[in-house]
Amino acid sequence: MKTLAIARNTAREALRNKVLYSILAFAALVVAVAALFGSASIGDQMKFVKDFSLAAISLFGVVIAVTLGVNMLSKELGRRTILNILSKPVARWQFVVGKFVGLTATLAVVVTCMTTALIGIVGAFEGHLDTGLVVAGVTVVLELMIVVAVALLFSAIVVTPTLAGLFTVATFVAGRSAAHLAYFRGDGTNPTVRAAATVLYWILPHLNRLDVADQVAYGDAVAWSTLALAAAYATAYAAVLLLLAVALFERREFT
Repeated sequence: MKTLAIARNTAREALRNKVLYSILAFAALVVAVAALFGSASIGDQMKFVKDFSLAAISLFGVVIAVTLGVNMLSKELGRRTILNILSKPVARWQFVVGKFVGLTATLAVVVTCMTTALIGIVGAFEGHLDTGLVVAGVTVVLELMIVVAVALLFSAIVVTPTLAGLFTVATFVAGRSAAHLAYFRGDGTNPTVRAAATVLYWILPHLNRLDVADQVAYGDAVAWSTLALAAAYATAYAAVLLLLAVALFERREFT
């Protein structure tokens, strides 16, 4: 119950954040522009609309996750509210998990709103609802769940929100490109480079596994087994990051 209370307060605070609404409005504008240019472009119009809009939803979701995620702890410290919270019978792990659940739920609502708008736009052009966009929206939420966990982990390590944000963005970019590390793990690669690539391959989140935008844009069906594996992977990876964040948060001293 304490964890859920913290989650509700986190979601309520995030939904009141002006940054969230400005980014959400800009994302909605991008989706609308994608639909406009897609309808006027030559070739596969709906592929352009779906591909560009899904990329925009993912990108702005990451921006929101990083912006709010890395500032959560610093705001609590700045306002000294964290001392009041931890002085009550609230465990530190409940605080961290509550923050994670609250922000993830907020992002799920944001992605749902943007995906619903995209489904409506595509449906107006195609004359039917594209269920593949729902699957794409779910995978975006799974990706953002990992990004939120990464942001909380770096917030527990780094005091400065700017550094935590930069590390989180770097992890996201590297995670999207993690599949390319296989090239550097070949036998013909320098042993030092191969060792470093192997370590990074196993440490970094393979966010490319959660990207089904191309399949959806081309109209290919995404297997339920693929979605289930993606959900299991995202949940397990986020859980490990949360355990690390809690362990680090337990060691921090607040004065």
